[in-house]
Amino acid sequence: MQPSHPISSKRIRAQLKYDLIGKDSYRGATLSYAYLANQIGHFALAFGPASGIYLILKHCWPCLRHPGLWAGVGMSLLWIGFEVYNILEQFKEGRGNDGKYVFNPDNKNIIDDTLIDMGYFTFGGLSFAAGSSPECKWLWIAPVLLLLYLLYRSRSWYITKICQQTAEYPYQLRLSQWNHPITDIAKKTIEDYYKGDKSGKHILVYGAQGTGKTAIAVALANEQSIQRYACMYTTGTKLLTDLYDTDADLLAEDPFALCTWRTADCLVIDDINPGDPIKEETITADLFAAHLTALADNKAAIIRGNIIWVLGNAGDKNIHNDWHQLLVQLGVAVENIIHLEMGV
Repeated sequence: MQPSHPISSKRIRAQLKYDLIGKDSYRGATLSYAYLANQIGHFALAFGPASGIYLILKHCWPCLRHPGLWAGVGMSLLWIGFEVYNILEQFKEGRGNDGKYVFNPDNKNIIDDTLIDMGYFTFGGLSFAAGSSPECKWLWIAPVLLLLYLLYRSRSWYITKICQQTAEYPYQLRLSQWNHPITDIAKKTIEDYYKGDKSGKHILVYGAQGTGKTAIAVALANEQSIQRYACMYTTGTKLLTDLYDTDADLLAEDPFALCTWRTADCLVIDDINPGDPIKEETITADLFAAHLTALADNKAAIIRGNIIWVLGNAGDKNIHNDWHQLLVQLGVAVENIIHLEMGV
């Protein structure tokens, strides 16, 4: 399955304008804004302290040649060392009491992100070194070339942040950060879904309270967002109302949205039922089916969708069987319906 909503240069420019023009104290900070601020901060954390070290070196060791070079390169190396320590600590996150991950992290992705952070630290240090060493004009070659490379790589990460923030997840979570007790069968089901073709797949997630149902749904969808798929998180109650709105109406409400629930590459429907200790169903399969007929496009969107249904666990009733039957009646192939029972 290929992403069906490519991010155009026009869309990137619109996001940049939104992130750079306006006050985050008024409307909040987006993930893309946070990424920009983070990289500018990396530059400043190397450039600023390097200037202080430069002044100290000039005052205490006036005979030292190229103090700016020593200060800039020194700060770059210091922050590179910090990032090495940082990534080693990062690899510990998500491990259980046995020191192992439930799902292994995407090391390539993490290392790539770390290298870009190192690049901005180095850019800050080398920029100061070049600016404070007029006798070494050739020094500017290094930060200029480095900046061009970083801007090229940062564009990719900026697009990733756009995909993550427009999904409207309740929180950010990677699959490797998920850490709950789980059966071998459930773990294999998740791994097979994560690695396989997701076109038209429906996962029915159910289990007792506290077994990580919402978290695993968000993590699985977020991994797809990181791969630049247009994903969307919603709740059962909200989706019932959205069944009555056309895609044009839904997009008019949010001009920055990449998709609607009908066109999402992956859709998470959460809080369909609260589950234990609440025994009653709030949204039944029959109720959903009755409202699904609101617009003609709804049924087709469900059939072709890649949807993660977080059903809860209404007492001893096997509500997942009702939703399984509904999907079959709508026309979803049985082999495309995956049951995921959480807990042990």
